[in-house]
Amino acid sequence: MKITKNITYEYKNAPIPGGGYVTGLIYHMKQPGILYARTDIGGTYRFNNEEQKWESLINHVTMKDLSETYPIALALDDKYPERLYIASGITENGYGVLSISEDYGETFTYKRIPATVHGNMSGRGTGYRLVVDNNDSNVLYFASQKSGLLKSVDRGDTWTRLAIEEDYMTFVWVSEESKIIVAGTAGYTTRINDSLRGHSLYVSYDGGASFEKLMQPENVIVKDSKMNGLVASRYDYDGKYLYVTMQSTGRWNYIVDMGYSCDTGDTLGGKVLRYRFENGKITGYDDITPDEEGRLTTKYLNYGFGGVCSCQTMPGLLVCSTLCKEKETPECIYISEDYGNSWRISLRGLDEGDIYFRSSYMQPKYNAGVSLLHWLSDVKIDPFNPNKLWFNSGTGVFTTDELLSEHPKYHDYSDGIEETVHLNVYAPLAGEVKLVDIVGDLGGFAFRDLTRPCDNSFDDAEGNRYITCINADISDLDSSLAVITARGNWKGKTKGGLIRTKDNFKTFERLPMPFEIGGKIEDALHGIEHPNVNPGWVAMSPDGQNIVWSIADIIRLPADMVIASRDAGKSFRQAEIYDAGGNKVTTGFFKVFSDRVDNDVFYGFDGAGRIFVSRDGGFSYYEKHVCAKKRDGSRVDFPKSDFGYIDTANKTEVRGVSGVKGCFYMALGKDGLWRFNYNFDRDEFEAVRLTDENEECFCMGLGLGTKDGDYIGAPKAIYFCGIIDGEYGFYRTFDEGATCERINTDKQMFGQIISIDADKREFGRFFLASGSRGVLFGSEASHSKSEFAK
Repeated sequence: MKITKNITYEYKNAPIPGGGYVTGLIYHMKQPGILYARTDIGGTYRFNNEEQKWESLINHVTMKDLSETYPIALALDDKYPERLYIASGITENGYGVLSISEDYGETFTYKRIPATVHGNMSGRGTGYRLVVDNNDSNVLYFASQKSGLLKSVDRGDTWTRLAIEEDYMTFVWVSEESKIIVAGTAGYTTRINDSLRGHSLYVSYDGGASFEKLMQPENVIVKDSKMNGLVASRYDYDGKYLYVTMQSTGRWNYIVDMGYSCDTGDTLGGKVLRYRFENGKITGYDDITPDEEGRLTTKYLNYGFGGVCSCQTMPGLLVCSTLCKEKETPECIYISEDYGNSWRISLRGLDEGDIYFRSSYMQPKYNAGVSLLHWLSDVKIDPFNPNKLWFNSGTGVFTTDELLSEHPKYHDYSDGIEETVHLNVYAPLAGEVKLVDIVGDLGGFAFRDLTRPCDNSFDDAEGNRYITCINADISDLDSSLAVITARGNWKGKTKGGLIRTKDNFKTFERLPMPFEIGGKIEDALHGIEHPNVNPGWVAMSPDGQNIVWSIADIIRLPADMVIASRDAGKSFRQAEIYDAGGNKVTTGFFKVFSDRVDNDVFYGFDGAGRIFVSRDGGFSYYEKHVCAKKRDGSRVDFPKSDFGYIDTANKTEVRGVSGVKGCFYMALGKDGLWRFNYNFDRDEFEAVRLTDENEECFCMGLGLGTKDGDYIGAPKAIYFCGIIDGEYGFYRTFDEGATCERINTDKQMFGQIISIDADKREFGRFFLASGSRGVLFGSEASHSKSEFAK
């Protein structure tokens, strides 16, 4: 494929905003107005004070290496306000990435950290893991997740491991004089037995040459906890005291080694400790833990504590937050003005303290009438303004400008933070809805205005959301009609399965579960009714009467769990699948798509690249021969792509052509971009590879081929994400892949791209579903240049 020119494109988010876990915040302590946030899967953000919004620092990240989208720690240098360090990683292959910026995150250089780093691993809500030595800017410390406490004396060029036996770290603190180092650990390497952790806190008085145990409270043994023992979670230092929050693994926490944070919503035995110093050493601690009403207590609590923070311009001011308290009562934020000697409640649920929600979907009426706040693992007071506070949550960030007031008016402020995982996007042919967005955790959004957040995601009649939808099939005959796979929400207010809309995504009804099929399918359907379980993949005929459901086994679609309905979902029966030899297929995996014109025709794709056709409304499928060739007509083998995945593991994208019977396009990753047609007369598939050998195509969508033409019956524009002529980027082609135009720059990459579709009504516009930067749309710049600088 020949790249003929570069087109200048502008990209914007269709705003959510927030929606994902912001795992930590950090202020610069010497220079006012510098604030960063890290997320679990969406990279790092800087707060823009002039525009009062968050700005992403990962727009340059490509699918070739997504490490920067998974930060586990941020660090700032007191002497160099413009300097930013980020420790990040996506795998457990024994090393991570150290990103270093000298311009507030605009550009980076990179070094390797010889340790396991994963920003979305359990325990991600702890910190600070990465710190700069205040006396020597070349010295860095890194408290790794599974590789011990590391030190670098050359800004990350080389690293050495310090003498702490524990591998599982949670934070590191270095004193102003660099003599005292306190390290928090998970006590897992040094565990007493398989259900009791070892010591959690260690201290060095010789700059890290040696460590000894730091005094901490005794562990309380909880009979039904898989892993007992306190873990040091977060800290803060106010120049006088070192404050540390702690908690234990919860009763039903299924994570053993790193089940000390908020990842399963379950912690116990929380503590807030205040460590005293004398003659250059830590001499003891005071237990300053607040109870349910803010009174000091030494009693065992059924929840943990997350963030703790002081303010350098108001000595004695201290704030802390509960962690995983929502099982019994809502999460709390406490304030003390006397170093923790006494506390008062600043925020508790909806009843105490003022909180309001700027983002519609966060409002209590859409969240079972309660506050959606959870995972408050970090709080930060502005070092230069004691009334300004930020805290994180599992759905973005919140703030107040009136912390010390009796009415602090807390509210969400995730403007610019778009880090939800988007699994599929669809651009309907007609109707009010311009974009249907299928998204993790929040379910789905139907955008009628691409510049404004939707009121709520897909929900029931009472406003209770479905969560983590997987896909949708929208009728090309009537765009108001669609069926969607959806998980039930965490509170059990909605149950998973298939939901349907008949009014252009305004209201939704859940189709009845066909338990009468029995056996393995019945067991799977009962499992799907539990909160947050994948339902599978769905296809629907244009008239909405024929529905085929490939039921999921976690992220796979077993061939023996495909069911079909001929009465719009009132009843189902198991589909039958036959290979080319007439043998019934009962193993492997199978995903189904509907023909865009013929109500009776469905297409099945299995885990080995075979293609099947049903001509009886989805009840029976027969494998068909595929005649595959290149664009020049020469024969090739059709690739053995695995179509049997869903969720983010799905590595193929299939798009049917509206108004054309039996015509589809496919993005098959390293095997490129294909068009295939089902020849009804010869009963076989004709497949053409549109990309050249060694060219890759990860996602694709179809849009208007001409500025003045109609989508139906006209040539199509193909928008895709891939590697052409060795260059990764976003492309469009108007001539079936003979030539293409690149439509992004090296600063318009947006991390992981999971799905693409193009607008059927506005020329030049296409949509990107990302796994790290929300859902975006790109359009030609108003004053487009023929070339742009790389």
